Amino acid sequence: MSARIHRSSQDSKTEILNAALEVLKRSGAQSLTIDAVAEESGFSKGGVLYNFSTKDALIRGMVEYLAHQFEEELAAAKERNQSSLSPTLSAMIDVTEGWLSAQRDVAQALLATKVDQPDLVQPFMDAMNRAKAAIEVEMDDKGKAWAIWACLDGLHFSQAHCVSLFSDEDRNAVFAELRQRLRKD
Repeated sequence: MSARIHRSSQDSKTEILNAALEVLKRSGAQSLTIDAVAEESGFSKGGVLYNFSTKDALIRGMVEYLAHQFEEELAAAKERNQSSLSPTLSAMIDVTEGWLSAQRDVAQALLATKVDQPDLVQPFMDAMNRAKAAIEVEMDDKGKAWAIWACLDGLHFSQAHCVSLFSDEDRNAVFAELRQRLRKD
């Protein structure tokens, strides 16, 4: 009897989603197929299809999984940033910095899939709306808050669209400046 039989359906889905993300990182959106994910995950094609009935369902599952990861990382970073003017916004700086390093290939690949599925970003929009609501409670200076947020968006989108002119050193300097703006005097 294989060990896989004893795994929960959620564990199987997570393994498949991680394999799909690995395929995206390594080979791009054009290479994301059920067969490639099956090979990467060690599941049969039928096993992948049992968990995600179509490629679109797999992509939607990936986005939901990433949005959930984002919120978990944001919550953990918020706990580390309680002394900030806005723990949530400081957490967004930390998470954005990490994702630009670790997830940049995924962002580029997912942008390619979004063209024919405009509602695909809804899980991220929901997460961002929750973060925005928290920041509105935490910060009186909304202009400062949204300027920092817009800067993070700009860094993320320029990286995802492969048009960033900033080196890693430049980006690190930007993140340091944003953190400085959220320090309590």
